[in-house]
Amino acid sequence: MRTLKLRRIGDPVLRMKAQRLTKDEIVSPQTQELIADMKGACGNKDYGVGLSAPQVGESLAISVIVIAPKESHPNTKPFERVMINTEIIEKFGEPVERWEGCMSVGGPAAKNVIYGKVPRYKKICIRYLDEQAKEHEEILNSFPAHVVQHETDHLNGILFIDLADPTTLMMGDEYEKRIVFA
Repeated sequence: MRTLKLRRIGDPVLRMKAQRLTKDEIVSPQTQELIADMKGACGNKDYGVGLSAPQVGESLAISVIVIAPKESHPNTKPFERVMINTEIIEKFGEPVERWEGCMSVGGPAAKNVIYGKVPRYKKICIRYLDEQAKEHEEILNSFPAHVVQHETDHLNGILFIDLADPTTLMMGDEYEKRIVFA
C-alpha cells in the first residue's frame, strides 16, 4: 500500500468536478489500487471518517467512508462503503446544522483542522457504484447521510467551508475543548 498525499485547500484539484468512471475503469488495476490505498488511509484514521479521490490528488468520483465508534462518539454505529459516481437522488425534510471538519481544510494534525456547522439533510437517498462496479440505491440517515453529503461535495469541487456558518468556524483544538469534550 502506498502512502497518499493529502491535498489541502488551495490545491486546484479540490475545486474540480471529478471525472465519473465507467464500469471498466472501476475494475481496472489502477482504480482498484487507488481504492485499496484510500481504504487503508481511512482504516488507519489518517483522514477522518471519509476520503474522496480529489483529496489525494485524483480527480475521480470515488469516495471511501469508514465510520467507527471512537472516544468522542462511543455509540456510533459502524458504516463502511466505497462509493463511485455517487448521486444524491432525494433529500428528505429540512437541512439541520451539524459540526464537521475536513483534513483538506487545515491539518495535517487534528488540532489544525478547521471545524464549523454545516446544514445537511438528516435523510437522503443515494445511487452509486461499489468497487466491483455494482449499482446500489440506498437510503441513509443521521451521521452516514451527513458524511456522504460531505464526500459527494468533494466530488463536485465544494468544500464544507463554502457551506458552513462562518461565525461557527474554529480550529480543532478549540473544537475539542468547546464542543467535543465540553
